[in-house]
Amino acid sequence: MFCIFFNKFLSFFKFSCSFFLFLFFLFFKFSCSLFLFLFLLFFNFFLSFDRFFFIIYSFL
Repeated sequence: MFCIFFNKFLSFFKFSCSFFLFLFFLFFKFSCSLFLFLFLLFFNFFLSFDRFFFIIYSFL
């Protein structure tokens, strides 16, 4: 009886562990991609800003 209960608990524990790992992995992936996207956006903005200044400077 105890063995069966323990086995069920172990399988549930394994399932929950894998599920939590999966969720964590998804969240980590999503946050990484979001961070990368924002970084590229800011980088692009600064580059365009720099170009904008360069155009103004060349006109002067």
